[in-house]
Amino acid sequence: MSGSQAVLKKSLRPVHLAAIGMGTTIGMGWVVVAGGWINDAGPGGAALAFVLGALIMGLVAQCYADLTIRLPEATNETAYVEAAFGRLYGRIIGWMVLLGFVGICCFEGLALAWVISVLAPSLKGPTLYTVLETPITLLDILVVAGGGAFFTFLNVIGARESASVQVAVTAGKIALGLVFIIIGIAGGAPENLAPVFSPADAPLKGMALVLVTVPAWFCGFNALPQSLSEARERPSAKLIARLFASVIVLTALFYIGVIAATAIAAPRAALAGSELPVMTAIETVAGPWGGRIVLVTGVVALLSAWNAALFASSRMIYNLSASGALPSFLARVHPKFGTPVNAVIFVGAVALAGGMMGRAFIAPVLQLGALGFAIGFLATCASYLRLFGVSAPLPRVFAAGFAAISVWAVIMLSVYTMFAGKSGLPPEAAALAAWIGIGWVLLAAARRGGTAGVRAE
Repeated sequence: MSGSQAVLKKSLRPVHLAAIGMGTTIGMGWVVVAGGWINDAGPGGAALAFVLGALIMGLVAQCYADLTIRLPEATNETAYVEAAFGRLYGRIIGWMVLLGFVGICCFEGLALAWVISVLAPSLKGPTLYTVLETPITLLDILVVAGGGAFFTFLNVIGARESASVQVAVTAGKIALGLVFIIIGIAGGAPENLAPVFSPADAPLKGMALVLVTVPAWFCGFNALPQSLSEARERPSAKLIARLFASVIVLTALFYIGVIAATAIAAPRAALAGSELPVMTAIETVAGPWGGRIVLVTGVVALLSAWNAALFASSRMIYNLSASGALPSFLARVHPKFGTPVNAVIFVGAVALAGGMMGRAFIAPVLQLGALGFAIGFLATCASYLRLFGVSAPLPRVFAAGFAAISVWAVIMLSVYTMFAGKSGLPPEAAALAAWIGIGWVLLAAARRGGTAGVRAE
C-alpha cells in the first residue's frame, strides 16, 4: 500500500484523548517559576491570577470545542482559520502554532538532562562544546538524542502505543503532584502565607504580572482536537466539551495547589533566594526526599509534555502537508502502523537539532512557543466569531470576544517584552524571522512539487 493510500489508524479512546490534551499543559517550568509567582503577587494574588486565567482559557477552549463540534472534519487551528478566513491565513496560523509544539520538543530533552544532573551530579560528564558561552555536556547529548529517539520510535509504531504511555505518565504526574501538594500544605505553617497579596500597596499590579503569563501555562490543550481523527469512535458533542473543560480545570487546580503548598511550606525569604523554590519549600517540611519527590514529579511531567508535543506537532505537519502547505512526503502514512511516519521523524530531527544548541536557547524558544500558541488561540476565537457569531447565543459571543481581547493583550505584552530594553535585534525576533522564512521555503517547495494528494482522515 502506498503512502497516499494509507490512512491514519483509528485506535484512541476518550481516556487517551484527555491524556494528550493534558500532556503539555503541565510540564516542568513550574518547578522553577512558582516562587516568582508568589514573590510577585503573593500566594493569594497568584492563585487569583490562575483562577482568572483558567476562566479566560476556558472560554478559549470553549471556542475550540464548539468549532470541533460544528466542523467535524476540522481538527486544528489551520482548518478553523481556513474555514473562516481562507487557506493562506490558515496555513500561516498553523505554522505559528506548530512553532509552539516544536519548541516544547526542543526544550524537554535539555530540561530532563538538567534535572538528572541535579539528582545525580556525577552523571553530567565532560563538556563537549559550548554555544553562547553555555556548556553542552555529554549528558545533554545523550538525553536529547536518546529521549528523542525513544519518543520518535514510540510515535512511529502507533498512536495507541504513544497514547497509552501518555495515560501512564499523565496519571503519574497527577498522583505525584498530589503527594507533594499534600506534604507542603500539611507540614507547613499558615503564617508563611503572609503577605497574602504583594506588593501591599499595589496588589492588582502583582496579580497582573502573573496573569499575563497564565496562557503560556495552559498551552497544549489544543493538542486534543488533533487526536480526534484517530479516535476509535468520535466522541459526542457533550463529551468533547467535557474533555476540554476537564483539561482546563485539572490544570488550574494543579497550579493553584502548587502555589498553596509552596507558600505554606516555607518562609517567603527562603523562596526568594532559591533557584528551585518548590523544591526548597518541600525540603523545608519533608527533608531531601521531599525535594526529590518534586524533581521526580517534574521529570514525569516533562516526559508527558515531550510525548504529547511530538504527537501534536507531527499531526499538524501531516495535515499541513496533506493540504499542500508542506512537501508531500511529510504526509506519508505508514502502511502497517497507520501513523504519519515522515512527519514524526521530521519533528524528531528538528527537536534533536534544537536540543544540540544547548540551554542558552531555552528561554527564547519557550517565549516564541508561547507567542505561537497565543496567536493560534486568538485566531481560533476570531474564527468562531466569524463563522458562528451571528447564530451563536449572545453569552457565547460575548465570551468569545472577551477571550479574544484577553489573548490579544497577552500577545502585545509578549512582543513588548521581546524588544524592551534591548539594543539591536533580539535573538527571539531573529529566531521568529527564521521560522517564518523556513515556512515560506517549504510552502514554495510544496507548490513546485504539487499537493500531497492525500486527505487528512
